[in-house]
Amino acid sequence: MGVAAAASAAAVTLDAPGHAAREGDPVAMRDGEPGAAWSIVDWRDRAVDGAAGAFDDNGCAELPALPPGYYRIVGGNPARRDGLATLAVVAGGGARHDAAHTAIDAALSSISRRGAFPCPWNGGDTERTVADLLDLAGFTLVRDRLWWGEVQPKPGTEPRFSRPLGNAELLARRGARISGMFHDAPTWTHPSPKLPRDLDALHRFCAEAAAAFGDRAGDWEFWNEPDIHCAPEPVWEYAAALKTAYLGFKSSRPDLPVLNGALCLMPQRSRYLEVMLDNDAALYFDAFNHHWYAPPSTYPEFFSTIRSRLEEAGAADCPIWITEFGTELEGHAQAQSATERRKEHSPGQERVLAEFYPKAHIAFMMEGVERAFFFVFGVRNERGGSKDFGVLRRNGTAKPIFSAMATMNRQLGGKRLVGRMDAPPGIRAFLFEPDPGDADGADATGQTVVFWSESPMDTATGGQVVESSPDFAREWRLSFASGYALNSAGGAAPGPLRLFDTCGMEMPPPAAAPDGALVLAASRFPSYLTGLHGLRAVQPPHPIGDQDSLARQGDIDPSIVIRPILDRLDFSIGSNKTLASLDADTGRLAVEVWNFSDSAKTGTISATGCPIAGIPSDSFVIGPRGSGPVCFDCALEAGDAASGEYSAALRLSGNFNGREISRAAVPLFFAKRFLETCVRVPLAWRDPAKWTRNTSAPEFSASWDEREKAVRFDVAWKDTASNRWFYPILELALPEESLAGARRIVFEVRSEQDKVENDFVSQNVMLVFANGSAHYLQYEAPTTEWERRHVDLPADQDLSRVTAIRIGANPIGTRCSFWVRNIEVLK
Repeated sequence: MGVAAAASAAAVTLDAPGHAAREGDPVAMRDGEPGAAWSIVDWRDRAVDGAAGAFDDNGCAELPALPPGYYRIVGGNPARRDGLATLAVVAGGGARHDAAHTAIDAALSSISRRGAFPCPWNGGDTERTVADLLDLAGFTLVRDRLWWGEVQPKPGTEPRFSRPLGNAELLARRGARISGMFHDAPTWTHPSPKLPRDLDALHRFCAEAAAAFGDRAGDWEFWNEPDIHCAPEPVWEYAAALKTAYLGFKSSRPDLPVLNGALCLMPQRSRYLEVMLDNDAALYFDAFNHHWYAPPSTYPEFFSTIRSRLEEAGAADCPIWITEFGTELEGHAQAQSATERRKEHSPGQERVLAEFYPKAHIAFMMEGVERAFFFVFGVRNERGGSKDFGVLRRNGTAKPIFSAMATMNRQLGGKRLVGRMDAPPGIRAFLFEPDPGDADGADATGQTVVFWSESPMDTATGGQVVESSPDFAREWRLSFASGYALNSAGGAAPGPLRLFDTCGMEMPPPAAAPDGALVLAASRFPSYLTGLHGLRAVQPPHPIGDQDSLARQGDIDPSIVIRPILDRLDFSIGSNKTLASLDADTGRLAVEVWNFSDSAKTGTISATGCPIAGIPSDSFVIGPRGSGPVCFDCALEAGDAASGEYSAALRLSGNFNGREISRAAVPLFFAKRFLETCVRVPLAWRDPAKWTRNTSAPEFSASWDEREKAVRFDVAWKDTASNRWFYPILELALPEESLAGARRIVFEVRSEQDKVENDFVSQNVMLVFANGSAHYLQYEAPTTEWERRHVDLPADQDLSRVTAIRIGANPIGTRCSFWVRNIEVLK
């Protein structure tokens, strides 16, 4: 696409909603300049023969019939590249495939609500317009969000699912189901601060939601990204809520999969997944769910770690879903939209997304991911407008990635990945064939090869920006196994060879060399060659798991849920909500036992890992669902300081009506005892020159503040849509300042911003290792007053390899002053 054309500029409007149409559907233009000439080029800027004309006296024109592909209507001479509009044309027909790997996060009930973008189609109904486009692209599973606080704002009332249920029906009439989720709780459930405290209410709501949506839902997911700010509560409280939600969903629809709320932090950087699984969470989800926005080259290492964690928890065969994925490789949005402070992708950036989409999906398939949902289908900007996530532009028209989605759904629907093919350096090729398990895939013709030429998209590891040119054109000679022969028509039984580009345009079939090999022109943009047979793969994908939660539960009674609630006056929560630090000799906690079955049950609970008083040794009765929990006020004692052990793991388990129940687990750190005996190693932090600049801010300074006796950092951004962060680097003087054996970093901090709230998106201490990798440790946001921060260091990392630390934040304001002092390492 011409880089001089504004991404969202549409001097004319097409009557096709979203400027996307099915092959053969008539498309008219309006709002053109009367008498002005127009012509059409494809998405690679090649002129389309015979596709030209002029607007009539009313500024209208009829477009000629176009084959599947992605097009740009330009004014008069294509060389001028003055874009008037874009048009995606998708192939008609084709079966829908409920088990398709490709899914989409549309957030139809939130991101695409009425008024979300200018919509001259369907009477301004953005939700119907987006539903039509999802149908046109061929999606059968669409992630949507409902808001509990919105549908049930008062206790004792029936939930009114009006908007999300109406949108689920819109999708159902188009052959799609929702992947349902929510991540809020109304205030009457007493969230503290976000998860519902009333688990009976949570169970009831999940049961009512699953019943109301019925077959319109294909699965349910509880919460969103609980390992970051979406759930500030500790992981053991999230695990108890997950168990409750699972039981609620299953009580109405036991046939539908239930997923955990997607995690988003790398398991190498956070113990959240490990501790969540230690709380027996794997018994309460049918597929493990994560979000991933890193480049495709990172997928193998990431999923290897995920599979290892699941295997350790006895869930090696658990399917893996990615309910949000995307990329940062296109960089900050470069084009100015009609909406102030909202940037969007340039044409070149749109091409990067079209390249990324099929490559990412195939990389997920190779790692055994069962479903992957691109984020997001509608119009969406974040980070002050600098990050454009949408498949649709801010004027509601479809980007080339829309055609890439429709092409992939059409070409690979009903087929399974056989694996990676043998190909020369610089070429990547993957083999697909009809899936015998897909009822609609039985008539899919022969094998399909998806191939492309390697580009920086394939090798980027993060932090890079990938350009959409050059093409990296390479020739690939596809040779065949013995016995394979082209027929006289240039095809191969069972059907003729057909070649399609990334956006669905059919290209001339490849020529055969004298030796029978096919000569294929590969570029960075994946192509689809169909009608093949007899080909083999050299590397199969990781198998897709097929074990559901019921199989993992075995003889465990899942209906009893234990939730420990720690008194925050005695405990502080750290290490990304995975560690409870006991700041006194004794810590108070409440142990709640909930019953979500229909009958009362009798049993006992017990604690291991550290001394705890208040749990009865005798059996007790807990009433049926709706009767509330049995609650015990308990006290936990710190370990023996003389032993030198400062860590423990409290585990609560039980047996009811002769059956074991799932456990609750709380990792503990005896902070008071540790502080009484630890060795303090002050770091040399006072010299501003020792702090290396590391920020996205155009303006940065580091200075000594004599009055505060602290190092002061001042940062400022001119663009309110910028991605704002600063993490200055303090190199460690090794070996004197080595973190080997360290348990905590402590420091004092305060901040000021050009906004009253003085709030932050995130704030971290980052451990920088010798190989350049970093481990993020979040701390409580700084305020305008001096406050001390304690950051617990990960026990599973080789801290002797840490060469530097970064301390900083991601401010919401455009100017920030940040002071830090008295940095110590505790061992």
